[in-house]
Amino acid sequence: MRTTRSRAVSGDSDDDDAPQTFMFQGKAYESYQEMVNAKRQRNQDVLASSGLLGAKAAIDDAVLEQKAAKAASRGLKRSKAPRQPLPRRKSSRLQGVAASGIYVESELAAGKVVVAGGLYTPNDSEEESKFFNDRINDGSDLTVSEAVELCGSKWSKEGSVEAAEQFMKQSLSDITKTFSSTSSRKGSPDSVRSVPGKSITSKTLQSNLNALSLESETCVAKVTPERIYSVACHPNPNHIIACAGDKRGHVGIWNVDQYGAEAKQEDESSSDGVHLFKPFNGAVSSMTWNQSGTSLLAASYDGSVRSFDVEKQAFKEVFATYSDDDVYKDKLGYNLHGGYRSWLQSLELDHRFGSECFFLSTSEGSVMHVDLRSKRKVTFDQTLSERKINSMSLHPNGYTMATAGLSTVVQLWDIRSMSDSKSKKPKPLAWQNVGKSINSAFFSPSGKRLLTTTMMDHLDILEDAHLASGLIKTPKTRIKHDNRTGRWLSTFMARWHPASFSGEEIFVSGSMKKPRTIEVFGGNGSLLREIRGIALTAVASRCCFHPSAEKLIVIGGNSSGRLTIAR
Repeated sequence: MRTTRSRAVSGDSDDDDAPQTFMFQGKAYESYQEMVNAKRQRNQDVLASSGLLGAKAAIDDAVLEQKAAKAASRGLKRSKAPRQPLPRRKSSRLQGVAASGIYVESELAAGKVVVAGGLYTPNDSEEESKFFNDRINDGSDLTVSEAVELCGSKWSKEGSVEAAEQFMKQSLSDITKTFSSTSSRKGSPDSVRSVPGKSITSKTLQSNLNALSLESETCVAKVTPERIYSVACHPNPNHIIACAGDKRGHVGIWNVDQYGAEAKQEDESSSDGVHLFKPFNGAVSSMTWNQSGTSLLAASYDGSVRSFDVEKQAFKEVFATYSDDDVYKDKLGYNLHGGYRSWLQSLELDHRFGSECFFLSTSEGSVMHVDLRSKRKVTFDQTLSERKINSMSLHPNGYTMATAGLSTVVQLWDIRSMSDSKSKKPKPLAWQNVGKSINSAFFSPSGKRLLTTTMMDHLDILEDAHLASGLIKTPKTRIKHDNRTGRWLSTFMARWHPASFSGEEIFVSGSMKKPRTIEVFGGNGSLLREIRGIALTAVASRCCFHPSAEKLIVIGGNSSGRLTIAR
């Protein structure tokens, strides 16, 4: 369609200032820009009516779905047994079978059930029996093969045991030996030794963060069958051994690089380097590698703590709560909290003594210090809150501890006042009232900052909290952050990188943003990087860094049991 330009007709032929009009498709426009806009709209309408725009969008969506499907299919694969037809349901009344007269009318809180008009409450002996019977292997050591077989035929395939044993005995053992011989306990409690000339500096930190990518299908794998509750990473800087604990007591270990440069072996190709174990029968609430990488320590809701010793190739129960029955009198956790009335919520290594001592918090609001050295004892067992303690963190000074949980208060304690289990409840040195429950509170590597994740939708940073006294009114830095993960996702627990980079400290957190994101912040609260990519298709609730100071690697775990690696 031609465009014409004309002048308005005027009675005076000498009037050169008459307004111009612009014609398009038989319509006059007062300005040239109006005519251009009309042309553009016409072109958009033609494209829309032709269906080209919809076809392009469909192709783009199909490409993205194909890439995401490839990424999501890596790792564990469920064995699908052939379905057997179930017998048809038959009416007992039509068969003349008399009713038993017992039925469930309704279910109430605290395990109470209304049965046929009467109230039935399970007694203590039944609860105790169920709790202890649910524990794995009656507290005995679990070999690698036993831990794999306990996963069941649904997740344990033919060859899974052999592949796991080969990985644990050869690859993981070699990785641990080469690292433990060079590791050091100097510096931050959890960080590994930084090598001069190789460590990331504050100048190169941002460029390293910008280089993190999630655009490869090899960045994600299914590591556990159920929702991930805890994540950890082996400290060897030359390998990525990512670990996750899930809701049902499974522990998945993923050799991300498939034994480095070695050829991919047939017996592990089906699981892409993922090996699954079941050392617990409750959610794996916490897990951590010791500093030398020789032991993986994990705590569970079933009241037990197990350590996987790389050298001994066994999941050994190092601590568990037991009742006051004389049968358990020789157990380390004998008669602690009724033995079955609470679960272990978090575990923190005592960095003063390596992996031989650790702290535990419970759902009843108590904190314990367990010493596994020659005397093997519970150094103290103190009730510090009336409600569940979600996290503990020991300051690098070795005596200031921060606790946080459902009590809505972050509290700081001097553990030197908790010298024995019979001592009186100590008073907190300082505290901060938050107003809602607190998911976690962790000291930074230097100890200068205390990072809290709260259900007030904040990430708070307290500075020099270990030097404070009394009420801490406001944090130094407050970051607005959506922490409402809901019922089906694990809560966010923002965590520090165990190493500092020329004095610069960073931390990582999951995010509810769309497209799905993992966020990395600086110690001053600034957002340094939002990590996105095709490998991140769900909310990564539990995140951590690779402990090495020589490279930046971020690990995120989601509620479908998948780990995502950004590197």
